[in-house]
Amino acid sequence: MIKGTLLAWGVLLMATPVLAQDCDNDREVSTPTARFSTDGAMVTDQETQLSWMRCAVGQTWSGTRCVGEARVFDWQQAMAQVDRLNAQQFAGYDDWRMPLVPELASIVERHCFNPRMNTEVFTGAPAEIFWSAMEKMGMPDYAYTLDFGGGAARATAKDGAGAVRLVRGGPWWEPPAAMAGGR
Repeated sequence: MIKGTLLAWGVLLMATPVLAQDCDNDREVSTPTARFSTDGAMVTDQETQLSWMRCAVGQTWSGTRCVGEARVFDWQQAMAQVDRLNAQQFAGYDDWRMPLVPELASIVERHCFNPRMNTEVFTGAPAEIFWSAMEKMGMPDYAYTLDFGGGAARATAKDGAGAVRLVRGGPWWEPPAAMAGGR
């Protein structure tokens, strides 16, 4: 009986996909945990002074981690999340905005993949493509995204799908006026 139970558990475990963050410990940590202060559903980067939603839109902070699935939106729907969360005063604030690509890149953990984030700070972070506020110059149907699975930034058609993680403060990086998009 015990052998059969163990075999059943072994088959179940083998059939269940386990997605684990993959880190290259030969590379230097780019977003050390000590760089961040946490306050419930909000994280502040002490280096950039930007405050981030700890969880992607669609997830909720349980007190120990982000739970649930990150929702994906087209770019217009993603931008509408700014107004929605500000109206709700998410984490007590109404000045959330869509981040710029360099701001998203500032929280990329370069020695890890899937997700490419510090998972001690952003516990439960999804390895998703995230929208930015930056539209592609000369191509009004495209905006930039950053892939937190692999870390690449690219122009994505605005009718494509991406997750949302809003920021407040800054920007700590000043883009040329033509590069900054919207809110």
